[in-house]
Amino acid sequence: MKSAEETQTSQDGTLKSFVDLFLDPLHNAAGKHPEWCAVFRDSALQAQRAPLVLPRLWEATTESAYYVIARRPNEAAVIRDLLVAFAGPSFVKVGYDVPVDLDDGDVIEAAIAARYGSASTFKLRAPRDKRKALHGALTRMLALVEHSPQRAWSAPKPLGRLLTDFESALVGGAPQVAAEILDQIGRQGGLSVANLKHLQIKRLAVLGRAQELLNLPGLREILLQDPPRAVKDLVLSAIYSTCIEPALAEGSLEKACAALAQPQVPIALLAEEDPARFSDAAAAALLVGLLARGQKAELARATSALDAVQRSSAVPAGMDSYRATASGTTAEEADPAADASAGRSAWTTEAPHAGGVAWLPASWEKLLAAVADADKAALQVCRDMEAGGSTELPLAADASVDAALADLLSGLSDAGYENVWRYALSPFLQEVARSNTSLPLTLSQITASSIGQRRDPANLAVLDLLLELFLRTSPSADDYDEFLEYLTMRVQEWVASETATQALDFVDRLAAFATPDPQIRAQAALELLAPLNRHAQRLDEACLASAHSLSDELELGLVWPAWQAESSSESAVTILPAHVLVYGMDAGVLERVQQWMADHYPQVKMSLSGDKVGSSRLREVARHADFSVLITQCATHAATNFISQHAQAVVYPRGAGSVSVVRAIVDALQDRSAQLAAAEDGRKRGR
Repeated sequence: MKSAEETQTSQDGTLKSFVDLFLDPLHNAAGKHPEWCAVFRDSALQAQRAPLVLPRLWEATTESAYYVIARRPNEAAVIRDLLVAFAGPSFVKVGYDVPVDLDDGDVIEAAIAARYGSASTFKLRAPRDKRKALHGALTRMLALVEHSPQRAWSAPKPLGRLLTDFESALVGGAPQVAAEILDQIGRQGGLSVANLKHLQIKRLAVLGRAQELLNLPGLREILLQDPPRAVKDLVLSAIYSTCIEPALAEGSLEKACAALAQPQVPIALLAEEDPARFSDAAAAALLVGLLARGQKAELARATSALDAVQRSSAVPAGMDSYRATASGTTAEEADPAADASAGRSAWTTEAPHAGGVAWLPASWEKLLAAVADADKAALQVCRDMEAGGSTELPLAADASVDAALADLLSGLSDAGYENVWRYALSPFLQEVARSNTSLPLTLSQITASSIGQRRDPANLAVLDLLLELFLRTSPSADDYDEFLEYLTMRVQEWVASETATQALDFVDRLAAFATPDPQIRAQAALELLAPLNRHAQRLDEACLASAHSLSDELELGLVWPAWQAESSSESAVTILPAHVLVYGMDAGVLERVQQWMADHYPQVKMSLSGDKVGSSRLREVARHADFSVLITQCATHAATNFISQHAQAVVYPRGAGSVSVVRAIVDALQDRSAQLAAAEDGRKRGR
């Protein structure tokens, strides 16, 4: 066994080998300038707490970048905060707030991924006139982090608050924020390994990354512990989208059955489950599993049970003969008490509800009241709704219903409101969005109740969704004024250059909908834009152009500087022609994104989709697009899984508004254009 001293020596040697590889002039022209690299090389080898900062130079194009690498997997969020404080957006417009997607085909980036992981690294590029300033800022950052007193980088939050923020980020369409919160939950502790995996499964499902979900380490062990039905539903839906659906698209049930023999498919999950209790995709997976095992009698009863509850669409095409076999068979009614997971709290494992009897509320008012009291059966209903199962609770478009819901929410205790926000907010807002129901009082009350909460990225994402749903209701002038007053409270605490996209998303939604009082709208927009206008030089191209356009559209009288992109600047990347697919459920956002791109980058072809399920057209578009942008706010798992399966590359914006989506597209286009230009230059030099 190695001693501690020998182990440390071995680790130091491995680190030195990595740094030597990174700065090798064969791969990195920065290695030819040791005086430039010395301070960063010394810090990388000697520091214990500061991140690695290593420069890179492409000699042929004179392009340069700084790679900022977290030494430990749980420090990526900390690195982002440091870069916001020291570098961006003063010296760097992009790359400081989101880890870069490392290229396995690049020697240096492949080495980073192998040693530190794929989500460990930020790649900073500065304009030529800001290089010296960025060099100094990063040098100061390394010195201060390494020699300052030890501190906790994030204030500890109660576990319940973190779980609420996680749910908020997902329903608000901010999956990257959800990933950061999930990382914080893992570091802080308080959840079992199984429950932490449940949250990982949910996030991957929302992102549409079904294949990654099935390959999640420890998935089989989690399923052996009889997780909540919602977790099983997401796993079954992933099996359907990755293994079964492609075969069914070819019209072959035989291939669909054979696909279940793939190593990543947890076969045990396909046995002894009632298809009628699951969403359509999950039910279809269970039916194919029954067919694959030759259990035709059970298959006949299952198809009959689905037919009996008007869910024939869940039965895969080609199973009509098995349904015919069942014509004389009495369908077995589902027994709610038989479900071992009935009554468990959403996404975490708890004991069954007392009595084990399934409870169906008569109205949303009764459901929210029960959730506020932490009734486990009510939490089960919310979980079923969110998983896309058969549990439905229509929302009446009635003024009395709106008033009753608003009164209920206004009278909740802090603990009760936390329960509603954590467990019921997502299915409730998704039902409001689906049914297009007008509930201005209820939405205003939810917004008012959030005033005391910190305006962190998760809550801002939910506010964006609440604003969209509220504006759809065609509110009166008084309701409009009250809601916007709640929305703009404390803007001075959160509106800044690093949150510019969120603020601009709010203003863009205000401009997109009719207003009962233009003066009230203009005042709210001014409150959101004024802090950005004072620091306009810190905004990137997409945000500055959007701010200028919105100010003109709303006639706010704000003067914005023109975007200065010097021809010598490394940030001035020429956007090459490309094809981009943008998927989302808000048609207004999709249309505004398309118009903005047409005005600024007409060479980029845009395809839009709001389909809830996959189709042959959507498959072809996803396959031929250079990359697909998925807006996950209120998106369906079936469609996101389908696109991710067929897309060449997938991009997730940090928010669900049009400005966030535009910025994500522009960043991805710039990266793509830079990579293509570098590849072309490499081919020329290789001739």
